[in-house]
Amino acid sequence: MTTRERIKAIQKMPKTMKEKREIRNKVLMEKTRKSVSYSTEIHCCTQCMYKIALSYRRFRNGLSELFQSLQLWQKTLKIIGGKFGTSVLSYFVFLTWLLTFNIFSFLVNFSFITIPQFIAAGSNNLSFTGLELLTGAGYFQQTVLYYGFYTNSTITKIENSTSYDMQLAYIFTIGIYFVICFFSLVYSMAKSFRNNFVNPHTYSGNAGKLLCIWDFNITNEKAVRLKQKNLSTQIKEALSEGKSEDLNLSLKQRMVHIAIHLAAWIFSLGTTAVCCTCVYYLSINNLKLFMKGDGTELENQAATLVLPIVVSLLNLLTPFIFSLLELLEKFQYPRNQIYVTITRNVILKMSIIGILCYYWLNIVAISATECWETLVGQDIYRLVVVDFLFCLLGSFFGEFVRRIIGTKCLKNLGVPEFDIARNVLGLIYVQTLTWIGIFFSPLLPAIQMIFFFIIFYVKKVSLMMNCQPPRKVWRASQMTTLFIFLLFFPSFTGVLSVVAITIWRLNPSEKCGPFRGLSSIFDAVSRWIDVLTNYPRSAWVVWIYHNLIESVHFFFILTVIIIIITYLYWQIIEGRKIMVRLLHEQIINEGKDKMFLLEKLRALQTSTRDTPARKGASQQFSTTSSLYQPPGQLDQQRHLSMPNYLERPLEKNKSTFSATPPYTADFPERSGFLPGDPQRQHPSTKPGVSEALALAMRARQQAEREMEDEDEEDFRS
Repeated sequence: MTTRERIKAIQKMPKTMKEKREIRNKVLMEKTRKSVSYSTEIHCCTQCMYKIALSYRRFRNGLSELFQSLQLWQKTLKIIGGKFGTSVLSYFVFLTWLLTFNIFSFLVNFSFITIPQFIAAGSNNLSFTGLELLTGAGYFQQTVLYYGFYTNSTITKIENSTSYDMQLAYIFTIGIYFVICFFSLVYSMAKSFRNNFVNPHTYSGNAGKLLCIWDFNITNEKAVRLKQKNLSTQIKEALSEGKSEDLNLSLKQRMVHIAIHLAAWIFSLGTTAVCCTCVYYLSINNLKLFMKGDGTELENQAATLVLPIVVSLLNLLTPFIFSLLELLEKFQYPRNQIYVTITRNVILKMSIIGILCYYWLNIVAISATECWETLVGQDIYRLVVVDFLFCLLGSFFGEFVRRIIGTKCLKNLGVPEFDIARNVLGLIYVQTLTWIGIFFSPLLPAIQMIFFFIIFYVKKVSLMMNCQPPRKVWRASQMTTLFIFLLFFPSFTGVLSVVAITIWRLNPSEKCGPFRGLSSIFDAVSRWIDVLTNYPRSAWVVWIYHNLIESVHFFFILTVIIIIITYLYWQIIEGRKIMVRLLHEQIINEGKDKMFLLEKLRALQTSTRDTPARKGASQQFSTTSSLYQPPGQLDQQRHLSMPNYLERPLEKNKSTFSATPPYTADFPERSGFLPGDPQRQHPSTKPGVSEALALAMRARQQAEREMEDEDEEDFRS
């Protein structure tokens, strides 16, 4: 038997699914045994390639399962997604994704920078008071936490052995890390972009999700309830996407809406400008107080906390003001509201970071401090720590206290919702600071890694206890793409600009750090290339340096290639959107055609049933009436009631398909025609009815064949 016939034969057996699968496996084993002799005739190279491909597929599947098992908080993320939807889940997925970045950064910096420095490190004579945990100064100045502690000499553990150049290790480790981050961000952004924009399963259908998505392997009662909640939330999100209706507003109402949006944008941009001005003048004043050093050591360290506290207050309170603007704007769709809020918060936070970077690179770098790189690292450390504390306070006052007020005092307020935009922008802000601080504080990712662990559990507990699911359920599958894009631009691109200016343009400190005594940090690489020119085996490294790294044309060509690839992706997206729309319209038209043909078929059935009654009535009328009836008139009615090809059985062979409907079995008897009646006309006398019936027959046959193919596929699986 062929594969198709064998599957059909097993399907028709009155057995359970398990027994049918056992029978199928036995048949396959028998076929495999019989085909052993044939497989021995296959060429050995073909067998080898087949085994290699099979081994690679198994290795890839095993590696994928391993990576999935290593993902953090899988069960917690499923619970959050099932209860609060994908919009809230996107924040926690983004948080875990940033955590993996910091873990990788910590492992790289600790392995290639910190561990070698431990070998050459001296003793720390400063005392630890505990305030260093907030200020980052004092005892921490003489540790591997900051740039100024690292040596500029080569490290040799054993005499006459290979030395370790700390200058090259420092710049290459950080440079390679940023290159890996760049490609990782581009890959993640492209993958998310492809899944959510290039291949959007917009027309996948909710019926399939409702009827065919259940996993029957789930037997645990708790897992069943979680799966039910998750599917319920997904169906609500899908339905809310398709239920979007545009408001029919008058011209006056539209003008009022535009005026409200314009006023809100002017107010938000003005607020951002005021915040940046405050940060700039406060940072300059803070530097002046630090340079004077009139007070005690404790007072000076406490004074350094003024700038990060003010910056964190602005980052915490200003988004709440932006949230009040949303009440006035009254967005119809929650996605538009999220996008606008994220845009305003991005402008605020990136503007503040830009002012701070200008302060560090143009004021602190040329100041009379002994080690300006360590001072910048301490500022970033304080900003990260204070922002973490304010994040915890924001969860307490913004969610816990808000729930108490909404449930005890002002019940009209109700339970708060989780503010996705504010929390996500907080993550992007602190990750940007961490990337900037990697050069000035190599172990800053380790601190951020600890903070992200704590933030995840704090936000999870606060979400479960204090927040309610969004009132407007909506699908946020494309939000992850937006988060990664914001992390790439302007966050990561801005960090690259700051690091590039630091390496190529600024003068390093003369008394601290691995690059002391050089005119610029990049001079360490130039000197190393000059040394390599004396070694013929390293000529390829010298060629890459002069023709690629120092070449402006190379980066210009690389930029053009990226732009071309981006343009091609955009065109692919537009083309697939048009294709999806056309296919969707074609499906609708196919459904309408089938409904039309079925109506024609029902009308023809009704006419064939009424033919015997009309025939008896006409005979009775002819016997009782004296009027003359032409003999051809009754024949013409008979010919109209039944097309010629209905008596031809439609059989299924190799190239043609035909079918005999069940209602046509007794059709000749009821209609008064015999199969060989010579008086039947050709079906061309009524082409409209005949063609409609033929198309209906074929559509029915095609639907039956498709159902059989689907059953076979389900049986194979």
